[in-house]
Amino acid sequence: MDNTIAAMIVSDPSHTIEESFTAMTDDDALRSMHTSWTTSLDSTRGVERRLSDQRLQNDQLRLIGSAVHISGEGIAILTPAAEAIGPRVAFVNDGFCALYGRTREEIIGQPVSIFGIVERQEAIVSALLDHVFENRPFDGEVTATRKDGSEFELDIHLVPVDDAGQLTHWVGFLRDTTDTRNQIVRLRHEAMYDGLTNLPNRSLLFETLGKAVAAAREANTTVALLLMDLDRFKEVNDTFGHQFGDLLLQQVAFRLRNQLRSIDTVARLGGDEFAIVIPAASDSTALARTARNILNALEQPFVIEQQVLEVGASIGIATFPAHGDDARTLLRRADVAMYAAKQAQLGYAFHRDDVDRHTADQLSLIVEIRSALEHNQFEPYFQPKIHMRSGLMTRAEVLLRWNHPQRGLVSPALFVPVAERTGFIRTITEWLLERTMSQLRTWHDAGAPVHVAVNVSAKSLLDQAFPAKIDALLNRWQMDPRFLKIEITESSIMADPSHALAIMSMLQSLGVRLSVDDFGTGYSSLVHLRELPIDEIKIDQSFVKGMTTSDADAAIVRTVIDLAHNLGKQVCAEGVEDADTWRMLDSMGCDLAQGYFMSAPKSAPELMQWLLDSSWGLNSKPKA
Repeated sequence: MDNTIAAMIVSDPSHTIEESFTAMTDDDALRSMHTSWTTSLDSTRGVERRLSDQRLQNDQLRLIGSAVHISGEGIAILTPAAEAIGPRVAFVNDGFCALYGRTREEIIGQPVSIFGIVERQEAIVSALLDHVFENRPFDGEVTATRKDGSEFELDIHLVPVDDAGQLTHWVGFLRDTTDTRNQIVRLRHEAMYDGLTNLPNRSLLFETLGKAVAAAREANTTVALLLMDLDRFKEVNDTFGHQFGDLLLQQVAFRLRNQLRSIDTVARLGGDEFAIVIPAASDSTALARTARNILNALEQPFVIEQQVLEVGASIGIATFPAHGDDARTLLRRADVAMYAAKQAQLGYAFHRDDVDRHTADQLSLIVEIRSALEHNQFEPYFQPKIHMRSGLMTRAEVLLRWNHPQRGLVSPALFVPVAERTGFIRTITEWLLERTMSQLRTWHDAGAPVHVAVNVSAKSLLDQAFPAKIDALLNRWQMDPRFLKIEITESSIMADPSHALAIMSMLQSLGVRLSVDDFGTGYSSLVHLRELPIDEIKIDQSFVKGMTTSDADAAIVRTVIDLAHNLGKQVCAEGVEDADTWRMLDSMGCDLAQGYFMSAPKSAPELMQWLLDSSWGLNSKPKA
């Protein structure tokens, strides 16, 4: 019968043993036998289930035990605190032993002092024991020592375990948080310190200055803020590259630290701008002495990659409570004072209310220049340059005009110096060149082969990429380079003659014409004039305007014309405002003239109309 049942189960596994047995029993005897057998089977199954549950529990315990042993965290089981010394260690896993560099034998039976909390944190040890004796969980971050004496950051979590309200043991979880803590410290350092100089950055400066002001307010003392930027730093960057400039900034930071007390703070705000917080500051005399010491230290030559550099600095000084009662106000007023010091070439200056009012307008102008670039408020104007022998206009100088929505036409004398100081002049120059080339293309396509001259600043002249930018413009607008003249002031050339000569030579190789503007005001030597690859010399209007009334000015103009012609250069006289001046220049053999006697600067459409209407555009020179 058993074999038959087994066969049925094998043939049809969906049948249970009970179903198979019932299918073969029809009489009472067999039913009785079936009942007895199934009862025995149920009993056996109960035993099997209990054995299975126990095996599962044992497997789970072994699994938990393995997890405890191999856990990277330190795990310890401690006895209840049966004595004043507190609980003792009854078990530790491998992670705990690795954490402290100790064997299990060295640890078992030891009190919580085996956790190695450093002596300077006794208060935390006392708090831990208080929690243990009161059967309360404990969490804490401590500094601990290993067996070899090395310290590490430790996170401790102690949990009481009870059975029916009776404490049976403690379980401790211990984790090394040194890497995490170090990472947090690194991130904070990166957020609060300048990566190049390792000085505090702008964020930490505000925090430090705010605390210093709060302490000074409570102690009724003074805090000084010195704001400083370097002179000629952009020229260093433009000439030698940013890596060279970075090395210079690191040396500047080193010198600044050496000039200050341990309680003073020096920060780098960005670029070449630094700030110094002086708490418990003395009177203005002492602050002036500190500023002079800093300037003297920075005036000593810097040696970088065998290059000897000399850079100066300008410092603005504002103090609490005299000039402001919060960090932002002090920073703004120190910035105004620094600007005043730079403009007057004083080296350093204290904040003054009258300068503040004047400079606030200048600072507003900086913001408006940026907006003008974004909203296309600048416009090129063109002033004719008259060829004196023929009396015809074939050339024009491009001049920049700013159509301000509220101020109206803003004079270049007002905004160009601000643009040069802030670096916007380079962007403005590139914009002006682009517009000029576009206009040239339009005129040439219309049959008007006008030559144009564009002024560029020293920053553009010392830009290594400037010739490549000009070449790209000429190619983009398909312009013959002979129709473009670059005007460079004499002072820009003399700022760095050798570098200027290299850039000018590259421009000349492109076929672009070159002119020295404001000649006679920059103290250039004849040697430099002879070497420069220029086509034209422009006599400064300060000499031209006075030549009819001053024999000295007339002699200077005549000498420049003769000198230029002997060197094979053309001469253009600026500032021609009357017929007498025109006649004198003509008699001296001057080649070109420019000024209000012929025409004021005009927009492009106005210039074309002027050419149609004016005798300068159609006939020979006028009758004076």
